[in-house]
Amino acid sequence: MPVARAITWRVAEGDLLRVRIYREPELSGESVVNVGGSAYFAGLGRIHVEGLTLDSLQADISGRYGKFLVDAAVDVTLQRDIVVYGQARAPGVYMVDPSTTVLGLLAKAGGVGSQSRDPVLTLVKADGRQFSLPREARLAMMDVTRSDAVYVQEASVFARNRESLGAVTLAVTLATSILGLIFIVTR
Repeated sequence: MPVARAITWRVAEGDLLRVRIYREPELSGESVVNVGGSAYFAGLGRIHVEGLTLDSLQADISGRYGKFLVDAAVDVTLQRDIVVYGQARAPGVYMVDPSTTVLGLLAKAGGVGSQSRDPVLTLVKADGRQFSLPREARLAMMDVTRSDAVYVQEASVFARNRESLGAVTLAVTLATSILGLIFIVTR
């Protein structure tokens, strides 16, 4: 799955929206997007938000509060449940925001269950498609929905020990060559 250059997350069912209105703590709060795609905002009521980007949601909410608040300074954040399974130390469901990196998500899941330094991270889409995840990429740059999961797999024994195996392979090749020469000379 290619990493996009722009944020691709759109508000979806089950997302947690946090609204903070500076100087108006009674209007600040959290709301979960319901099955119909709407969320409740104090002082505004239910608003349909499904499909909006975080930027457009923030602009919409700011505009609505701006109608009855002077200089409304509004901050809207989004968090989404992401399933992590496989060889993570603590597989489970984790709330993440779009700025979280793939490595940050792995850290929330306790890292890899063994001493593997280079785990293989795969995004498993709801339809079964699988994509390798770049560890440094932010989740916002990928189309990750609540029905997707991240599979953590230790790198193979060969991948984990490629430097050691390279030296062993070289030593075995040299030893085989020397034994072959000795065998030819002694004939």
